[in-house]
Amino acid sequence: MSAQDELRGLIGFYWKPHVITAAAQLGLADAFDGTMPAGALAAKIGADEVALARLLRAMASIGLVEDKGDGGFALTELGACLRSDSPQSLKGMALHVGTQLSPAFAALAQCVRTGTPPEGIAHGPDGFAEFADRPEAAAVFNQSMVDNSRRFAAEAARAYDFTHFATIADVGGGYGAVLATLLKAAPRRKGCVLDLAHAKTGAEALFAKEGVGDRARFVEASFFEQLPVAADCYVLKYILHDWNDAYAQTIVQRVGEAAAASNGTVVLIERILPERFDASAPHAMAAYGDLTMMLWDGKERTEREFRELLAKGNLGLTRTVALPDNHFVIEAKPI
Repeated sequence: MSAQDELRGLIGFYWKPHVITAAAQLGLADAFDGTMPAGALAAKIGADEVALARLLRAMASIGLVEDKGDGGFALTELGACLRSDSPQSLKGMALHVGTQLSPAFAALAQCVRTGTPPEGIAHGPDGFAEFADRPEAAAVFNQSMVDNSRRFAAEAARAYDFTHFATIADVGGGYGAVLATLLKAAPRRKGCVLDLAHAKTGAEALFAKEGVGDRARFVEASFFEQLPVAADCYVLKYILHDWNDAYAQTIVQRVGEAAAASNGTVVLIERILPERFDASAPHAMAAYGDLTMMLWDGKERTEREFRELLAKGNLGLTRTVALPDNHFVIEAKPI
């Protein structure tokens, strides 16, 4: 393949995420019951039959459905990950990326020119506070975090021993997927999620669904203020990367104060950037994550940058434990 053909393929790749987002918005995967024709599916989801058939052909071309050749389509294992009821569901992530992240990338050049988030993109504390007035957007964001957190919390629970902590505080934990996963791996432990009020109903519902409602609770709190709970372990998954260095420093200071008062351990679950990038899939995902964070005035960080940031909260980085896709458990203790 020539360099021109390779670049042409990269340029033309944009349509595939839009197909996935459209399928998620339509609830298409949830409508499947075995092999079904486009007409039956269109009737179930309230769509135009001809247009849906064309979308289904596109989905077949990228492996989300199988075209049976007689007008019928069947969901593949890949497409089943868009079902709401699948343990491997990524429907929330598809909606978050397609409706909240992807539009922002149209302003990437502006962001690079100015070094600041594009106009019209709410960022900093206001970006999360506005979820109180936008419940649908909040639900999309939080469900995406659930979809992502299930995987990496499970990986973290296998790679790092949380069982010696009697109490776990999931700081900024949203619906509490991380906490629920950790508590299921440590049946005699208890914990809480600390987050803003918009996440409370979803968190309590998830605790009940996951069978940890008697050991998990929701505490309304901001990690920019003194944390109102004492715990043996303070977990922050995908928190620091949302924030620039000034805001992140405030967060680690509040968490560091709480950990010092309770003689606790701080555990981050974050992507660690390589010091040097190459043309590999893991590095491409790391770069994608960093550009996404840049659009909202956040950043991914190298291990050196994490060490320096934690020190500003009087926390010393004690070890890192590798997880898939350049993600790590980052352990820190009060200095």
